[in-house]
Amino acid sequence: MSESESEDVGEEAMQKLEVTSNDPQNDPKYDFKAPEDNIHKWKPKSYEANAFQGCSPFDFQMRQKNEEKKRREKEREAKAKLYSYHSAGVSTLSEENAKAVNAQNRVRKDEARKMKEDAKHVNMAAAGLTVEQASRNADFQRDKAWKETQKSEKDKQKDINMAKSGFGVEQASRNSDFQRDKAYKEEQRNQKESQKDVNMAGFGVEQASRNSDFQRDKAYKEEQRNQKESQKDVNMAAAGFGVEQASRQADFQRDKAYKEEQRSQKESQKDINMAAAGFGPEHASRQADFQRDKAYKEEQRNQKEKQGEFDMARAIFK
Repeated sequence: MSESESEDVGEEAMQKLEVTSNDPQNDPKYDFKAPEDNIHKWKPKSYEANAFQGCSPFDFQMRQKNEEKKRREKEREAKAKLYSYHSAGVSTLSEENAKAVNAQNRVRKDEARKMKEDAKHVNMAAAGLTVEQASRNADFQRDKAWKETQKSEKDKQKDINMAKSGFGVEQASRNSDFQRDKAYKEEQRNQKESQKDVNMAGFGVEQASRNSDFQRDKAYKEEQRNQKESQKDVNMAAAGFGVEQASRQADFQRDKAYKEEQRSQKESQKDINMAAAGFGPEHASRQADFQRDKAYKEEQRNQKEKQGEFDMARAIFK
C-alpha cells in the first residue's frame, strides 16, 4: 500500500467516526444492558414494617399481594444469578478450585448416602455382625470364664474358719501389738501405785525455790501494806507537796503581781483625756486631712455659687 492509499483510508475512518459520534443510536449511554439491569426491582415501602397493617379482608389481600411480590422478587434474583452463572465465560482459578472441592465433597456424600442405604437392607441377625459379633462373643466367653472362677473361689472360702487359721501374719502382728499394749498399761498402773505413797511436800530444789518465792512475795506485800498505813496520817495540805507545792505557789505570786500591775495601769489611764492629748502624730495627721477636705469642699461650693449666676442663653460661644 502506497502512502497516498494509506492517507485515503485514514480519511475514511475519520469520516466514519464523525458520523457515528453524531448518531444518537451509537451513544454509549444507550448501549446494551444485561436483562437483570433493565428489570425494575420491587422494594417494600419504608413505612410498611412499622405501620398498622389492618385486619379487614382488603388489608389481608394487600398483605398477600406483598408476600407474592417478595416471592417473585426472590425468584427473579435467583434466576438472574443462575443466568449469570451459566453465561459466565472462563472461570477463575479460585472458582475452579471450589468446583474441585465441591466435586470431592459430592463423591464423599454419595458414598455415605449409599452406605446408609445399603445398611438399611442388612439382616444383622443373619450376618452375625462378622468381626464385631466375633469380638463380642470372645468378650462374653472371657467374662463368663472370669465369673466362673470368682464363684469357685468364693465357694472354696466358705469352709475356711478364720478364727482357727489365725489370719496368718496379720493375726500374729495383732497378737504382738496386743501383748505390747498390755505390758505398757501394766507398767503405767505400777508407776501410779508406787507414786501414791510419795510425799510431794518436799519436791527438793523445786520446793525450796517455790518457798523462797513465797516468802519474798509475802515480805513485799507486807512492806506495801505498811507504806499505805503510814501514808494514811499524812496531811497533804500541811505537807505542801514539796517541790510541786513550792512551784505552784511561785506561779501564783507571779500571776498575782502581773494582775496587780495591769490593774494599776488601767487606773492611771482613766484620767487621760484622749481628745486633749491629740493622739500625737496620728491626731495631727487627721487634723491636717480634715482641714484640707474642708478647704476643698468650700472651694467646690464657691464654684457652684458662681456657676449659678451664669446665664447660658446670653453667653457668647466663641
